[in-house]
Amino acid sequence: MDHDHLLSAALETMRRAGADKASGTLSLSSKSELNVDAGRMSLLRTTESCRLGLTALVQNRKGSIGTNRLDGDSVAAAALEAVDLARSSPPDPANEIAPASPPMTLEYGDREPDLSAMYDRLLQFLAWSASTHPTVKLEQCILDFTGGTWRYANTNGVDLRDRTGLYRFTAMFTAKEGTKTSSFNYSGGASRGLDRPLFDWGSVATLMRQSGEQLDVGAVGGSFTGQVLITPDCLGDFVSLLDWVYLSDSSLIKGSSPFRESLNQPVASPLFTLRSAPRSVEAECFYTPDGFAAEDSAYIDKGVLEGYSLSLYGSRKTGRPKAPNSGDCWVVDAGETPLDDIVRTIDRGILLCRFSGGMPTETG
Repeated sequence: MDHDHLLSAALETMRRAGADKASGTLSLSSKSELNVDAGRMSLLRTTESCRLGLTALVQNRKGSIGTNRLDGDSVAAAALEAVDLARSSPPDPANEIAPASPPMTLEYGDREPDLSAMYDRLLQFLAWSASTHPTVKLEQCILDFTGGTWRYANTNGVDLRDRTGLYRFTAMFTAKEGTKTSSFNYSGGASRGLDRPLFDWGSVATLMRQSGEQLDVGAVGGSFTGQVLITPDCLGDFVSLLDWVYLSDSSLIKGSSPFRESLNQPVASPLFTLRSAPRSVEAECFYTPDGFAAEDSAYIDKGVLEGYSLSLYGSRKTGRPKAPNSGDCWVVDAGETPLDDIVRTIDRGILLCRFSGGMPTETG
């Protein structure tokens, strides 16, 4: 059974079973992965993944179900169960599906992994690591290629598709020399090709150098008063929490977000601009999960809150505008002062390169 027929048949089954409106997503992907463990090439494997997600609306009642069984009988059974779930759910006028829009298909990246190039790049990285940072031990490295297809369709006529291919690299490492050991750290990145050496991805080279420097540490005597310089390597943790906890559906629907009345008002330093750039970064977020083509937008522009990352449901629930994207693919605009110059202006400070901590509450 072809992919288009699977999803189209499920939508028709839900409609015939009594759904007023219905939507679904079908994703099929294959991942080829090379692993390094304890500094040695250890694993090559390929895994495949498939998932069909279906949503039915019956008189403002919503039922959703997911399955990885893609034979005809299983898909039909899942479609009927989605309708049954909708009938037994409480009504909510905010439940809706994306309105009609022109069909769209996007393609990027390789169709198949270049396994030979992956192997060569990883060997090159191992040799570079051993010669450049001899005290740094590679705990684990993963270089993988994920390629696949994704489709969203609904009974309003929306039909969005993509075919993507993306390489991802992650390295986790620790410096050791005699009895001295640094904390672990990690970095990596994603790319549509393998034209650059892996030590140029993310902040791998910088953080491996810092791990070696952290073998010789000392206590900070007395109390500490100074400035904190947050590097890009851990700023992402804070930006993600800003989105998940304060700017998205849950806290805004509940009214618990500290930014619920801050639209078009300053919420950060005028030096800070935060954008979602699904059209201009190496990521798979060209569409939103609820069936819209994603567009670039600023959430915080020179410190001023420009918008919330509300879905279609969150928008209808709160009466605020729907976000033009899913609130991901984050980009923080660079300033005009180089990092080294910023460091020189700090007499006493902390360079924060990795953060591990708890989740703040929705109220902050």
